[in-house]
Amino acid sequence: MHIPNGFLTDPVCTVSTLAATAAIGVGIVRMRQLDNSRATSALMAATGAGIFAAQMVNFPIDHGTSAHVLGAALAAIALGPWRGMLTMAMVLAAQCLLLGDGGLNSLGANILNMAVAGTLVASVLYSASTHYVSGNRGKLLGAAVAAFGSVVASATLCAVELAASGTYGLTEVLGAMLSVHAVIGLSEAMISVAVVAVALAAQSDRPLSTRRAGFIGLALAVAVAGLVAPFASTSPDGLERVAEDLNFAALATSSWSAMPEWTMAMPLAGIVGVLFVFASTYTVGRTATAKISKR
Repeated sequence: MHIPNGFLTDPVCTVSTLAATAAIGVGIVRMRQLDNSRATSALMAATGAGIFAAQMVNFPIDHGTSAHVLGAALAAIALGPWRGMLTMAMVLAAQCLLLGDGGLNSLGANILNMAVAGTLVASVLYSASTHYVSGNRGKLLGAAVAAFGSVVASATLCAVELAASGTYGLTEVLGAMLSVHAVIGLSEAMISVAVVAVALAAQSDRPLSTRRAGFIGLALAVAVAGLVAPFASTSPDGLERVAEDLNFAALATSSWSAMPEWTMAMPLAGIVGVLFVFASTYTVGRTATAKISKR
């Protein structure tokens, strides 16, 4: 669902960037009120690295369309809404800057759609589900509802931005986006439930420390990026399919990336990206929550 350059007008890009920046700012302020430690930052970094790797693995759904994990629900469940939002923003920024996945001009819109809206909607739905259904059943139900809701919310906001840009009419593009992303949302729900189920089983057998869980997550992310991502589906993803069906795909323009030639060596590009996301998210997590002494 990464919007490329060319789909949105400059005013829409500007407004969405300002909204995303304001939301991230609020998130950082709220993070300062939480218990922050090096171990928590390591968990943020590992979660971001895992989502980065997972988003590289497109899998086929139907009619020549592929999908990949959004990850906003998993970020919200593992980290809470504010840390999850910042982590998702780092993932999207790295994908754009390193691999050219999503346009630089539309980066603010992508962060607003997937990091801000996706994570906050997922957090609200997960909290509501676990409030009304207790125990592991509530957590698994919450993971499913949060994952589906995060994809639908992101797709809806993307459709609104496309319509506001005059790219296509709201009714048509919203219907097309939701019809494709409802299927993707169901896939995201199943994957999220599986991940949460494994995490719950691991915690019940032998509880992991936050630091240890973080580095295990990093190792898994490197493995996925290096071994699984090269076999990802090359079919158009949800937004690309909608753009082709509604005949505005030609509006997309290329975006600058730091590793354009590395995309041919997908395992290497993926591993470099995972390590970059881990290091940068850890650094940003520590910096964002650093206490400023007053003299």
